[in-house]
Amino acid sequence: MNLFEKNIKYFYEHIPSYYQLITSIKTRRFVIKNNNIYDTHTNSYFYPTQNGQSLMEQVSELYANNPMKNNLWHKLFLLKHLPSYDEKILPITSKICNEIVQVAKDSPSYVHDSYIFQPKFLHTVSIFGIGSGLHIQKLTQKYKFQSLFVYEPEPEFFAISCYFVDWQQIFEELDDRFYLFVKGHIDTKVLKSFYDTRTITSNFLRVSFSTYESDKIKEARDEFFLANISNKRGWGSFEDESVGFRNHLNNINKNIPILSSTSKIQAPICVVANGASLNNDIEWIRQNKDNMIIISVGTAIRPLLKAGIDSDFHIEIERMPKLVDILKDSLKQYKGYFVGASVIDPRHFRIAKKPLMFVRDASSTTGVSNFYLDFCSPMVGNTGFSFAAHFSNEIYMVGFDVGFKKGKRVHASGSLYDDLDDYEEGSSVRGNFSDDVYSNDLLNLSRQSLEMAISILKPNKVYNLSDGAFIHGTIPKRSHDITLPKLTKRKYIKQILKHFKKDKIRLLNYAGFLDLYKNKIIELLSQQPKDRFEIMEIIDKINEYTLVFLRYEPAVGTLMKGSVWHILNAIYLSIHKCDVSEYPKMVEVVKKHFDKYQLPTTNSH
Repeated sequence: MNLFEKNIKYFYEHIPSYYQLITSIKTRRFVIKNNNIYDTHTNSYFYPTQNGQSLMEQVSELYANNPMKNNLWHKLFLLKHLPSYDEKILPITSKICNEIVQVAKDSPSYVHDSYIFQPKFLHTVSIFGIGSGLHIQKLTQKYKFQSLFVYEPEPEFFAISCYFVDWQQIFEELDDRFYLFVKGHIDTKVLKSFYDTRTITSNFLRVSFSTYESDKIKEARDEFFLANISNKRGWGSFEDESVGFRNHLNNINKNIPILSSTSKIQAPICVVANGASLNNDIEWIRQNKDNMIIISVGTAIRPLLKAGIDSDFHIEIERMPKLVDILKDSLKQYKGYFVGASVIDPRHFRIAKKPLMFVRDASSTTGVSNFYLDFCSPMVGNTGFSFAAHFSNEIYMVGFDVGFKKGKRVHASGSLYDDLDDYEEGSSVRGNFSDDVYSNDLLNLSRQSLEMAISILKPNKVYNLSDGAFIHGTIPKRSHDITLPKLTKRKYIKQILKHFKKDKIRLLNYAGFLDLYKNKIIELLSQQPKDRFEIMEIIDKINEYTLVFLRYEPAVGTLMKGSVWHILNAIYLSIHKCDVSEYPKMVEVVKKHFDKYQLPTTNSH
């Protein structure tokens, strides 16, 4: 059986979508000719020739030759030097991380200005474009991989690669460390999965290669870059989550109605965030405020109140105490319903005229509740959208820029950011209305979460009025092109309010779960790795265990995850600056301090 037949049989039996993609190709632009790929549109070869002979073999060998020292490959280090952690902000986590870093620095094998790499091992690898794929075949024969991601926008190239690449062998050897994405745009859910499963070991170094250039490949590179830098955000820490957990204990069971269920209403909802383009649509909101339910989030409350608009619901999720001072004057003026996450400072609920509460996902309180709202991270805008999508099939997004124009302010005028440095740097992304839109790691993470919420909650129509980044699943729409019919608004507000009840939340003793988790982490760390590849495998096992633990015990899992991520990151970075023999000393540091992580308590419970 030749290689093409082997691949086709494998896809037919195991990945039918690839089999159908290959067999559905009817017209051929690219053909294999003279051991090369011939473009019938341009009458040219994909690979260079010399004296009439194809150089595909030689070029593929060049592409696959030592990527770490090959200038054709791009190397992206997320950190050039070992970090220092502020022990005043995160007393336990920072102390552990700093001591791990110090183990490396005290080692006789410590290298100052570079990292130590293991031969025949490649860190996170992304390849854009397959061509014949021969260089991919050669790479997989030479190296082990932390992970390998291959994107090919042209199905014909993928079909041709089946003559040169043993895809079955790659899938079976790399298993869940291999992602192959063919045709169309890269699915951001795939990228998120790619990084979620190996959060720490993907956070160090990425090596990438573009086999050829096209608009889709450029877009894929940009998406991958943003996903890469977004991966290091939103880890949190035990110390931060403990604040929210303690606030939750103080807030619940205090006679404040709490969101206990959701159902759809037959009314449009407008969610107002604080992107700079909100300025363009304030007048439209004013004209239509009686024709739609309005949900404001975060600092969007200020420009709305300044324009004489009270949203029907205002949502907050931040647990930081200073938010009370920021919101105090606005809340005293605000006439709508204040909907606060259970993790926020209890003083908010005392100031608000009409307080309501909800339990959010992705926090240490998720498992300490009867019902929680999902897709709330990483920003309050995500929470507002999730709230809207749980209640309506017709949503209008205003100020959801999740991006910015170069040299222009990120947030709307009249808000908290007026007196602050409100300019950002980032990478170019597809715009909702224009091409001059940029994004950074946090905004990109927010956009990915919005797209995930849309794909899973499936509201029928989501109109994006914002002049920022394009959000897959939304319909770009200018506000001046929208006229909304009259609405019996109070009726639908009452329907939403029926889902808030004075519900008692039963509290459990989570100390046993915490001990179980900590003991398992120490057990996994205490293995005896012989090289950096095995250390990577240990860290990935802890990554996997933590994600599983999060599903079964989200309260303790979320409390611990961020700090464990930081600790594992300190180990992974540090072990690339010194000899592997220093690893046991780093584990001893963790053992020495790990019991200092104890559940937060409150005098009220």
